[in-house]
Amino acid sequence: MNYLIIGEQCTDVFVYGRCDRLSPEAPVPVFEPLETKINVGMAGNVSANLHAIHKSANNTDYYIWEMLSDLTEMIKTRYVDKKSNHIFLRVDTGTKVSKRAIVGRYLKEKIMDSDVIIVSDYNKGFIDQDFIPELRKYAYDKPIFLDSKSKLTEQILEAVDFVKLNEPESKEIKFDLYEKMKNKIITTLGGRGAMYEEIIYETKEVQTIDVSGAGDTFVAGLVYEYMKSGDIKKAIKFANKQASIVVTKRGVSTI
Repeated sequence: MNYLIIGEQCTDVFVYGRCDRLSPEAPVPVFEPLETKINVGMAGNVSANLHAIHKSANNTDYYIWEMLSDLTEMIKTRYVDKKSNHIFLRVDTGTKVSKRAIVGRYLKEKIMDSDVIIVSDYNKGFIDQDFIPELRKYAYDKPIFLDSKSKLTEQILEAVDFVKLNEPESKEIKFDLYEKMKNKIITTLGGRGAMYEEIIYETKEVQTIDVSGAGDTFVAGLVYEYMKSGDIKKAIKFANKQASIVVTKRGVSTI
């Protein structure tokens, strides 16, 4: 199985520490850093989870091509209480990333060599509105999965096979367009699971420690199982299971 992942990635930094007192200068907690963990987030986390799922299944017959933004352009730093996992503050450096001319000869070659395409659009400037309809021209009948935080148009939804949205994002789609395209829209509902064609696929209840990156894990699980079975409902159930694993871990984690 060959995957092509296109989109924006970031560097996730988790600074774990403790807060035992308030500042004498102002009524704010004093944070004492104890350890720092760094990993790849967003589209890079989708890729990391695909690797982890294949490793867990002892399946080494795959390859992942990545066309991603520069890791140094966006850094998300979270300051977290080590004992409770409470996030005191998140500092984002670089809220927009550079655009690239990503439709070119290299991309066309990778599309031809891939079995499935994943577009991870965090609306940070790497992908524009015309890209996905243009991508479909070269992908022909290869499945395109979209995880998007950009505004979705009818042209974009027509160009993809499935789009993963969270609940607030799903509600932003106009009713008529949603009804027309609902066979392509998968809505994640947090601890309640995911919804597809008005049916809720529940997930087992777990002790949630950190939801950071769980959506990326869901996408990785969804694509992996769909390409394996060809059954989107089975893929949603598998994706729910993978997401329920990572939310029991600290930070942005893989299964």
